[in-house]
Amino acid sequence: MADETTFELASVQFDAEPVAVFRFGYERFELRARLGSGNLEHVIASAAEVAASVFARWSHEALAFAQRVRAGEDGGLVRH
Repeated sequence: MADETTFELASVQFDAEPVAVFRFGYERFELRARLGSGNLEHVIASAAEVAASVFARWSHEALAFAQRVRAGEDGGLVRH
């Protein structure tokens, strides 16, 4: 695989609302987590924990959705 990174801190942005941007998976899904106040390293670590929790939930929900679709629920195939 060209890129084996599965979770990374992509950037820290200090705009009106400071956020850390994390990327997850080979598809590079992104999530922005608000940064609190305090030691920057600790704040980023806390934001990473929140991001990991959200990514885990999304992953679980996506797998459940795929199982429902395969079972014929949720309207079957999606047409564009």
